[in-house]
Amino acid sequence: MKIRKFSEDDARKLSYLIRKTLIEVNSRDYPKSVIDNLIRNNSPKKIIERAKQRDIYVVVDGEKILATANLGDNVIYTVFVNPKYHGKGIGRTLITYLEEKARKKGHKTIHVPSSITAYDFYKKLGYKKVRAKTSPEHGKVIIMKKKIQ
Repeated sequence: MKIRKFSEDDARKLSYLIRKTLIEVNSRDYPKSVIDNLIRNNSPKKIIERAKQRDIYVVVDGEKILATANLGDNVIYTVFVNPKYHGKGIGRTLITYLEEKARKKGHKTIHVPSSITAYDFYKKLGYKKVRAKTSPEHGKVIIMKKKIQ
């Protein structure tokens, strides 16, 4: 298992991983309209476009993508772990890796817009709730932060 930067060749597999996780996991906490919007916003084309603004990382085992996350300055976005691999430390390892990247860039805090689904995961990693917001496109999002220096 290793963490590496996303390449455009990963877009189709990454889109599939995100779609699978949204449908199998996040759909427990969000209505179909929000899940459908998030799936549209994570098409291969949209992921490639996003990679021009943020650093996208993937956790791979050979050719298989197990997880992903984006880092924009000191904000972690779009964290997804294949549901088959939940609870195996992959998400924690990826978050720790991104926190270190942000720390090396000189950031003292890091933020994450958490889904309802991932809230307890981030809480266990030391993130604190700052505020919550709700929109028709994304549903309820909990803004969280953590000191990293």
